[in-house]
Amino acid sequence: MICGVKYCGGCNSRYHRTKFFDHVKEACGNVDFQYVRPDTEYDHLLVICGCLSRCADISSIMVRGKTFKIFDESQLEQTVEEIQRL
Repeated sequence: MICGVKYCGGCNSRYHRTKFFDHVKEACGNVDFQYVRPDTEYDHLLVICGCLSRCADISSIMVRGKTFKIFDESQLEQTVEEIQRL
C-alpha cells in the first residue's frame, strides 16, 4: 500500500508535525509512505496540517482511498489505528 504524504505550509503550526509523522511511520512499518509528486496516484493520503484551518491544497492529488487530514497531535493514536486497518 502506498500512502502519499503532504504537509501544509506550516504558517501556524501548533505541534511538531515531523515528530507526528515519525511516530506514524514507526507504527505503520508495512506502509510505503511517499511525499506526494505530480501525476502519481496513491492508495491513501496523509495530509499533515499544523492547525484547525487545514488549508493544505490537495485538489490536484490523485487518491483512490481514504484521505487523513491531521490538524492536532491528539489524532496520533486514532490515525495509526485507522492506517493499520487499511
